[in-house]
Amino acid sequence: MARKIKGPQMIVANRLLDGRVVFMKADGTWSAVAGDAAVAADEAGVEALEVLAQKSADENYVLSIEVIDATERDGKPFPAHMKFAMQAKGPSVRPDLGYQVSPAWEQTDL
Repeated sequence: MARKIKGPQMIVANRLLDGRVVFMKADGTWSAVAGDAAVAADEAGVEALEVLAQKSADENYVLSIEVIDATERDGKPFPAHMKFAMQAKGPSVRPDLGYQVSPAWEQTDL
């Protein structure tokens, strides 16, 4: 699919097991940590990441695959759009609960 790339891109999806937002890593696995995400800078790179992501969707591991704009935060990739930044952070109504409390709360790499 032809698209105009306007900067770094990353792939986000929802894990079917629990609905958690996950980011695709360079090796085709998924992580709940945005900083682990693979970033593509051109159309060919995005297409390669999409092929890897589609394999996970075909295996019923993730759904709602989306290519999103990425930015850099503390030297690591992070979603550029507020919607995905909030999803990466976790629930905002109870910061004392859920996966934003501690990295040990859940397994982040599957």
